[in-house]
Amino acid sequence: MKKAVPDPPIPTPLTTAHTHFADCNGIHPPLFAVCEGASLEDALVHLSTSLKSAYETNFQVCESADMRMRGLAWATQHSLEIGLALLDSLLKGCLKKDAEVAGVAMD
Repeated sequence: MKKAVPDPPIPTPLTTAHTHFADCNGIHPPLFAVCEGASLEDALVHLSTSLKSAYETNFQVCESADMRMRGLAWATQHSLEIGLALLDSLLKGCLKKDAEVAGVAMD
């Protein structure tokens, strides 16, 4: 006898793919790479750390830049803030989903 409603597909966890960076415009082979197989959540946590560092560094530029460059620095600051907010939202969503799967209540 066949089931009236088939089982839902088993979700495949999202992971990173090997991606190199810092190639210095082809002067030499890339020095750095994102490793293949890191979980989505781990990648988001590392991205959060990197964006927070850029946010703090750029804030110092905003405070010390001359008037001609201050507008550009603040535009970058707002873009970093948007990126951090989106990233934090994704991380919260991942944590909420993990808690639901584990049967833990989250507020």
